[in-house]
Amino acid sequence: MKANLSKKPLATDASLLKQINFTRILSLLRYLPHLTRAQIAYRTGLTRSTVTLITAGLIEAGLVREGKSTASGTEGGRPGIELELNPEGAFFIGVAIEDESLRVVELNFAAQVTRRVEIPITDTAPDIIAQQLIELIQQVWEANPESKARSRGIGITIPGSLDRQGIVLRAPRLGWKNIDLRTYLDLYLDVPLYIENDANAGALAEMYLSGSMPSHSLLYLFLNVGIGAGMVLNNRLVRGAGGTASEVSELMIDPHDSDTPADVRPGTFEALCSKRGLLHAYYRRTGEIINLETLLCCLEGGDAIAQAVVNEWGKYLSWGVRGLVGVLNPEQIVFGGQLAGLIPYVQDQFDEMLQGCLPDGSGYGFDQAARFRLKMSRFGKDSTAIGGAVLVYQSLFQMPDLLLLHHIV
Repeated sequence: MKANLSKKPLATDASLLKQINFTRILSLLRYLPHLTRAQIAYRTGLTRSTVTLITAGLIEAGLVREGKSTASGTEGGRPGIELELNPEGAFFIGVAIEDESLRVVELNFAAQVTRRVEIPITDTAPDIIAQQLIELIQQVWEANPESKARSRGIGITIPGSLDRQGIVLRAPRLGWKNIDLRTYLDLYLDVPLYIENDANAGALAEMYLSGSMPSHSLLYLFLNVGIGAGMVLNNRLVRGAGGTASEVSELMIDPHDSDTPADVRPGTFEALCSKRGLLHAYYRRTGEIINLETLLCCLEGGDAIAQAVVNEWGKYLSWGVRGLVGVLNPEQIVFGGQLAGLIPYVQDQFDEMLQGCLPDGSGYGFDQAARFRLKMSRFGKDSTAIGGAVLVYQSLFQMPDLLLLHHIV
């Protein structure tokens, strides 16, 4: 086989370079707002005329706006005009199909939540859920017609495994297998659709909306009805060969465990550390079926059984995280989902377990500052819905892939 570099180029050199420079300037203004054109030229190495041309296009597109003039002359002795992203310049819809509810959020271009709606799930049939999603999205758009006109797309998150084309291979708690959600939505939503695993989307939200320069490696653990993980490495999601990397639910934690919730393999991460596993552990000790809110009330009230159950949960969780840290060595671990609020109750034993995971106590790189590397998601229950919106949001800040081989013949 030989490479043919002459067929169907993806873009001319000039248009590709222009796209790259658009992305560079948008990304710079996202992290460093209120820069003048001269400051942008200095930081990017672009000529001032190039910066002027590109920023004019961004302003015309509504993505960037001019702010105040600088106090001192920075552009050839003249006052400069600060530039910033225009919050109303673009909008992004994020949808979380969760085990128990449907949640829709809208972000503006400043990554602020401008709308939020939620309803409980009563029927998991794909066509029913799709119709409900369409109604919720229309409800958000009707509240602000301008946001629909400037919508860049919709990102949908699923509690299950997807392939690289966005086909839901399996979502056991929804009863889905080989479902192409786009076939239910494309006729009614005339904007780009992005579909992603919920934990992957949560990881993207933590990376892109952290408020600072992103971590090069981040592990997001989604502790919900089930359990999932998303891994960011070098500022990109780790997807694996088939798109199902970071599926941690089947990791074996305790091979001697045998009493687990129905339809879950005993001793696995999901069996022991998910919401279902936690509540089942309480039932196993007391014979009582309770919800998470009741367990939290018992815990805060000093109930000994609740404390024992949560401590055991923390032990198993730390075992699982210890293994993931050893394999992946992330800069930070972020916990999201309904159970993330339990981390403070087990923080001390968690730190101890991580510190002692190597014979010399070095803890796979976790030192006394470990508390600062173990974080809870700041997005609360909206984390995966916001992650869905970030699927679209990030597309404006991603460099185009520079493919040298267009055809293999």
